[in-house]
Amino acid sequence: MISTVTKKGKILFFIPFSILTILLIYSWYTFIFTDNVAVFSHYLGLLLFMPLIYFLFKDKTLKKAIVLTGAYLILATINLLSFLPFVMSTSFGISIGSVNIWSPTLNGFALLLFIIYGVLNFGTLVEIHLDYKEIRGKL
Repeated sequence: MISTVTKKGKILFFIPFSILTILLIYSWYTFIFTDNVAVFSHYLGLLLFMPLIYFLFKDKTLKKAIVLTGAYLILATINLLSFLPFVMSTSFGISIGSVNIWSPTLNGFALLLFIIYGVLNFGTLVEIHLDYKEIRGKL
């Protein structure tokens, strides 16, 4: 049987989604009314946010919106898109002798929001995965 997202699951989804929406609105308000200039990652962030809004209203179970929000936050974490008015990047490295090994650049705030999203929506994501496996007949 295919389950739907519970009321508690919907509330837990809307916490990081609301933070993301507020930050995106603030960013574009900043770009329009100040001297800050949007770069490609900001435009991509706005463009890829539109499917989230579409599935938020189209899919009554919110499953597609929940999964796509996670994918959106992953893309923001690895700096492919940005929902902040500035582009943050952090890179960590270690030195072993004369060799320096650096991590890819990460957006720390997007990573923090992704962790919050993952903690709040872990149970819902597990249910979505189990429903997918049940449909595919692999359970």
